[in-house]
Amino acid sequence: MKKFFILPLALCCIATTSAQSNNAPMANAVLISQTKNGNTVTSRYVVRHDTGRSANFDIHYTISRAQIVPTYSDNSRQINELKEFMGESKDSTMHISAIHIVGYASPDGNLVHNDSLASHRAQALCQYAINTYHPDQKIDTDYKTFSWKECIGAVTNSTIPQKEEVLAILNSNHTECEKEAHLRKLPEAWKYLTNNLLPTMRYADISFDYGVDEVITRTTIVKQPTPPATATTTSTTPATKPEVVVVDEEMGIIIATPKEDHDTKRNERKARKADKKNSKGGSEVRYW
Repeated sequence: MKKFFILPLALCCIATTSAQSNNAPMANAVLISQTKNGNTVTSRYVVRHDTGRSANFDIHYTISRAQIVPTYSDNSRQINELKEFMGESKDSTMHISAIHIVGYASPDGNLVHNDSLASHRAQALCQYAINTYHPDQKIDTDYKTFSWKECIGAVTNSTIPQKEEVLAILNSNHTECEKEAHLRKLPEAWKYLTNNLLPTMRYADISFDYGVDEVITRTTIVKQPTPPATATTTSTTPATKPEVVVVDEEMGIIIATPKEDHDTKRNERKARKADKKNSKGGSEVRYW
C-alpha cells in the first residue's frame, strides 16, 4: 500500500535572548538568592547593620554594698532579661558592637566613699557579665555619684512629706554635706528619702550597642527582547514544485521529483525555433 505526502520547503529561525538586572539595593547589600519566574526576577539581599539599636539592664545594690544580690529589688527580672538578650546575641544576624557599664551611688554619705562604691559596683557587674556570657567585645566601665540637686525631679513627682522644705534645701547653694544635714532635720521627709528615693540611685547599668542584619527582597521585571522583523522578499523565480514522497510498505520511502509538463517543453522549443528563423532572414531551420 502506498501513501503520498506533499512536503513544502520552509526556513525556520529561532533566536533566544536573556537579560539580567544588577540593580542592588545598596552598596553593602550581599545577594543571597535569586529566582526567575517568567519575566520577573526575585532577588534577596542581606544588609549588615552593626549599630542602630541599644539595650539596657539595671542591677541594684543594697546600701554601702557592691555585691550582686539576685533577689534584691528588681534584680531577678533584670537578670532574666539580660540572659535572654545574650542568648539572642548568638544569632548570626545580630552584632554587638559595644558594651558599657556605669556604676552609681546615691548622694547620702561621704563623697569619696560613694565614688569608690560606684566604681566597685560597675566592676562587679562587669565581672559578672564576663564570667557568665564571655562576650567577645571589651567592656567599658565608668562610675558616678549622684548629687542632691539631681533628686529634685524625683522629689517633685513624689508624695514626700514637707515637699516644699525639701525642694528649698535641694535648690539651695549649700554644699552636699550641708544639704544632707538640713534634710536629716526633717525626720518624715528623711525617712521617705531613705526608703523610696535613695535606693533607686544605687545601681549599675549595663548597655549594649548592636545591630541586626536586614533581609531585603526585590522583584524586578526583565525586559524581553523584541524579535527582529523578517524581511519580505519577492522572488521572480518560479516556485519549485514540491517533491512527492512515495511510501511503499515493502520498499520503504521513495522521493521523486515530478517531470516537467510536456506542453511547456513543446512551447519552449517552438519559441526557440521562431527566434532562429528571424535571425537568419526567414529561412526555416528544421530540427529532427
